Amino acid sequence: MTPYDSDDRPRAAARRPFKLGGAALAGTLALAAGLYFAWPGGGPDLLPQPGGDAAFAEPVEHPAPPDRPQLAAAAPTPLEAQSDAAANEALLDDPFEMTLTVEPGDTLMAMLTDAGLDRGEAHRAIQALAEVYSPRKLKPGHEFSITLRPGAGERPAALERLLFEPDLTQTIQVVRAAPVGQEAAVFTAEAADRPVTVRRARAHGAIDSSLYQAAVDAGVPLPALGEMINVFAFDLDFQREIQPGDRFSLMFEEKRDEEDRLVESGAVLLAEMTVGGKQRRYYRFEDADGFVDYYDADGRSVRKALLRTPVDGARISSRFGKRKHPILGYTRMHKGMDFAAPTGTPIYAAGDGVVEVAGWNGGFGKYVRIRHNGTFKTAYAHMSRIDSRVKPGQRVRQRQIIGYVGTTGRSTGPHLHYEVHQNGRQVNPQGVKLPTGKVLAGADKTRFQSAMRELEVQFAEAADLSKTQTADAR
Repeated sequence: MTPYDSDDRPRAAARRPFKLGGAALAGTLALAAGLYFAWPGGGPDLLPQPGGDAAFAEPVEHPAPPDRPQLAAAAPTPLEAQSDAAANEALLDDPFEMTLTVEPGDTLMAMLTDAGLDRGEAHRAIQALAEVYSPRKLKPGHEFSITLRPGAGERPAALERLLFEPDLTQTIQVVRAAPVGQEAAVFTAEAADRPVTVRRARAHGAIDSSLYQAAVDAGVPLPALGEMINVFAFDLDFQREIQPGDRFSLMFEEKRDEEDRLVESGAVLLAEMTVGGKQRRYYRFEDADGFVDYYDADGRSVRKALLRTPVDGARISSRFGKRKHPILGYTRMHKGMDFAAPTGTPIYAAGDGVVEVAGWNGGFGKYVRIRHNGTFKTAYAHMSRIDSRVKPGQRVRQRQIIGYVGTTGRSTGPHLHYEVHQNGRQVNPQGVKLPTGKVLAGADKTRFQSAMRELEVQFAEAADLSKTQTADAR
């Protein structure tokens, strides 16, 4: 049926019109525009360009899109992994060097085994070294440079080379003669001398506090200083006669390496001391018999029959003469001189001679007596120990160590009781007139005078260490 209105006319079906609100309409337009411009190839470039149909418009270049993260490289193939492992293994098998420093109590065997060698290989290397240098001479501070090939698994490290410089004059090398991997390694050793230059040097100075300090300040090596003291020990008592203002000069040989480092000091060639205004100057000379000594300008040997002081660095604690005995308590004759010094201080033979007594002697404790000639003998008492080489009938040389200061026997403290016997009687060691040594004559004296003049020229031309020390101090 057809619907009719009240007026009986046909009526169309009612339709509700679709309406968009203002906000919804704006959002829809914005979304469409965003899709239009964001879609690849969208945007104004899709519109026809002026002067041509849109279908034939030339494409427009766009900027490249930003870089994206790259994917990880593909894992290596099993063949590549095997090749890398072989390369790493070869690298780990390369020889390497290390330095070993000798510490107190170390042995070379322990040092090498600690570095990775087995005892057999270390022993063979030490045996080779011993052919040119005794390992017993090693001292703390010595360094070894060794080249090793690393071990692997149960295989120990292998020694390829050992390099050692025991001093500035020598280089020692131990090298592997058999290829690494051979069951028993073979090593060879060789020692090479390093070049050194021998030159003459001189030094001089004034004594302010001690001869030792003045000499060290002037650049005198200790061995040369010790030899100079021995030269003047026959004339001077260094503990009591040296005073501030006294002076010294000397010339000596020294060896230096290629870097001008001091290797060792040699013989003192000329020595001079001015003590209390009196100058003494001595020259080194070897006579026709090959005996080396020091002589004054007249050819008289510095050597006397006896030393004035048979112990270094001691003080006189009691002189020759009457005194109250410190133990017995009454006054009696003290027939010698006492030198106080620490226990263990070396005691020297006052001159060449033959040992008559060496052992215990009542209140003198451990005692030695030496016969020097038909006139003089010397005696040494209260020793802590007598040197093992000193026995009755044994010959001794001047300044040879015969024992050590102590306090054995009737003694109140460590000291040396020293006596000089002349024709069987004790005499004052400080007052006795001692015979002089050799006097050159004839051909020896002629040669000495020529040598003396040459030494004087060398002294004037020698390198002056005192100036060098002064410049370094500045």
